[in-house]
Amino acid sequence: MSGIGVPHHAENEGHKRVGIFIAVLAVVMAIVSALAKAEANSMIVKQVEASNGYAWYQAKRQRTYLNELEFRRIEIDLAGAPSAAQRALLEEQRSRLKAKNAEYETEGKEILVKSDATTKAAEFAGHRHHRFEYAEILLHIAVVMGSLTLLTDTKLFFRIGIGATALGIAMGVLAFVETPHKIPIEGAQNPVSQSQNSAEKSASGH
Repeated sequence: MSGIGVPHHAENEGHKRVGIFIAVLAVVMAIVSALAKAEANSMIVKQVEASNGYAWYQAKRQRTYLNELEFRRIEIDLAGAPSAAQRALLEEQRSRLKAKNAEYETEGKEILVKSDATTKAAEFAGHRHHRFEYAEILLHIAVVMGSLTLLTDTKLFFRIGIGATALGIAMGVLAFVETPHKIPIEGAQNPVSQSQNSAEKSASGH
């Protein structure tokens, strides 16, 4: 009877290897989980920054519109019969409003470019976050398979765990080294008009 079955020391060595495998997996899983949370936080922060930028752009446009109304009123007053002093004052106000609107237009374009870049960064962070999450799920499966190996001494579970580990690590590494995609040429031909549409949708809550 003593020659039948797997030697006890060999069985213990196998369990030790599986236990070490699970311990290493736990460390890797903790790192992947931290990276997933970091990307989620980055996504939220960048979404808020982009939303604030679009709101600020809308505020600039509203100020420009109000200045244009005032500009038209001045034009009507100048078309009348103002005194020389009144005309000088009205022309000074007109010049000031025109310069201010030009300033708002320049600032608005800069805000849109920055907000669009922040939006794309938020989308990329969200994409990486999902990849890290999938990697974490696969590593969780690998840990479960390792635990089942210890409980049942079934090598099939361990092989499944190895496969899940390989996929999880590959996905985590892919997410870590991935870089943002370049903007397609056809999508970058008229960035200002596209940014204005994005700002209007953001302001309207859609």
